[in-house]
Formats: sequence, C-alpha cells, structure tokens
Amino acid sequence: MFKGIALAVFCLTCAACSARSGLPLGPQAYSVIPVEQATASPGVYLIGPLDTVSVNVFREPQLSVTNLQVDTGGELMLPLVGKVRATGESAAGLSDRIQTQLRRYLKHPSVSVSVTSNSQTIAIEGGVTQPGIYPIPGRSSLIEALALARGPTVVAAQDEVLVFRKLNGKRAVARFDMRLIRMGRFPDPEILPGDRIVVGYNGLKEAYVNFISRMPFFSYRVQ
Repeated sequence: MFKGIALAVFCLTCAACSARSGLPLGPQAYSVIPVEQATASPGVYLIGPLDTVSVNVFREPQLSVTNLQVDTGGELMLPLVGKVRATGESAAGLSDRIQTQLRRYLKHPSVSVSVTSNSQTIAIEGGVTQPGIYPIPGRSSLIEALALARGPTVVAAQDEVLVFRKLNGKRAVARFDMRLIRMGRFPDPEILPGDRIVVGYNGLKEAYVNFISRMPFFSYRVQ
C-alpha cells in the first residue's frame, strides 16, 4: 500500500516538474509580469471599461450624472461635452478632463467624479482557500491578490504560482515562488485586471493528506 502511494507521489511530482520546467522563473519571470508599475502610483484606481461612475458638476444638476457606465470602448457620453475618454484615468484625472472641456461653456466649472461600481476582476484558482473571481481596485500585487482568496492551502505549492496575462493579443505566463517573495528576496509582482492566477499543488503533501484522511483512528496536522 505504501509503495503504491510512494509511486503515485513520484509520478505526480515528475509530471508537475516537466509541466512547469519551461516557464519563466526568478528574474526572467519579471520580464513577463513586471513589478515596476506597481509602485508608480500606489493606491490610485484607474477606471476601466464597464465601470460605473458618477459625475457631479457643482451647481449644475442638468450636467451631472449618476451611475453612468463606461462603454466597452472606454468612453462616457456626458451632457453638453459629449464623449469623454475615461479608461486609464483616475477619478481625479477624469474630473480634470471633464472640467477642462466644460470651460468652453461655463466660466468656472467645478467637477468631481466618483467610481460607484468596479467591474475589473481577476481569477484565482488552484491551491487557495477560496478560489473564485474577485474585483480588484485597479493595480494590485500578487500577495494582495492571494489574500483575496484567503491565502494558499496546506497542500499548495508556493513555489509554483503561475500568473497568466494577455499581452499584445497573446497569452503570457510566468512562475513565481511566494516563499522567496515573502522573504523579500524577490519583489512582489504587479497584478492587473484580467489576470489569472493559478496556485499549484504540492503532490507529496496532497497524497499524505489524502492517505491520512482515510485512516479513521488518526488525527493529523500538516505544516
């Protein structure tokens, strides 16, 4: 019985190693999924397609709108000014853009923009506590993204965290080692809306947990 389990674990481990051996890892991974932009404007949410925003023009209720959705092309249709590009702008940046256009019609326009609904999401799968699709506030980091899914499980392979992203119409993927990132040996990569994160499984731990769980007279704790 134990020989069978050992053989199964060996096969799982070999299959996992061969599947991931060709993926960018370490410094090469950051050429695919970079980190530099994550610190460029921390905490600033950038509006995306299908987000919902409210635009308030001070003392001009006829020019104000509530819960207006950004179209798939990234634009808003506003009273008087017409189409305004919204995608890639912060709320403050979009306020300035609308305010500038309104100066053609109003003497001293004052505009405020708020994001009322965020449609930007990431998918998190594999060895995490709560896999699913999660909204993110524009830019995030890999550690922050995994926290949304309540972190890795006890059978997760933390050296096999894959990030998939569409770049120039093609799917790109890089592999990260969360242990080294948490230790500060590698930077925390940037996660963008539309990314897909897949956390691998540790075949040895998974086989051990499955085996022990079938033993009714044992209690266990996997570290």
